[in-house]
Amino acid sequence: MKRGLMAGFLALVVLAAGITPVMAKAFTGEANDLAAALLKNTISNLEISNEFLDILNNASANMSATEPLFQNLWGVVYGALVVSAWNNQITGMVLDNISSNSTLTVKIGLAFSYLGSNSSTVFGPMNASGGIAMLLKNQTDVLPDATNYPYDASGKTYLEAYADVLTDTIMHNVIFMIKLFNEFTNAWS
Repeated sequence: MKRGLMAGFLALVVLAAGITPVMAKAFTGEANDLAAALLKNTISNLEISNEFLDILNNASANMSATEPLFQNLWGVVYGALVVSAWNNQITGMVLDNISSNSTLTVKIGLAFSYLGSNSSTVFGPMNASGGIAMLLKNQTDVLPDATNYPYDASGKTYLEAYADVLTDTIMHNVIFMIKLFNEFTNAWS
């Protein structure tokens, strides 16, 4: 079954690779549209984070005393640290192996050399006429522009939406941290 799926997948890749040049067309778009999409994504991610913290707060308020959610979240913190420690050990072993293999170290060196020799393409110049600098500059253009890039139908700017969600995020995180650390002694006694 797995071989059949793999063969089908490879056939699809070969087919796609064979017809791609015929279908290929240069993508073009407005940099401000990309900037607006990135800002919308950032704002949405913060809103989702706030909703998740609201869910935890509501769950805690509605759970029985025999299920102390914030005390038990310390178990999640502990579990994440255990998994992270083992993952760090794996990463350390891989990096140690790379550092003792001249072929692999040269590949890493070449990657950074390529990036450095293409820094104006990747990062862009100070005038932000290209690269990541251009993307960030375009975000600064979109943030206050409610005429060409309204955040929503009310005419709110991306700057206003971002400021609103950022203050909400700070408040949500502070409340979460207070509740979490209020249970520290109970979890670790």
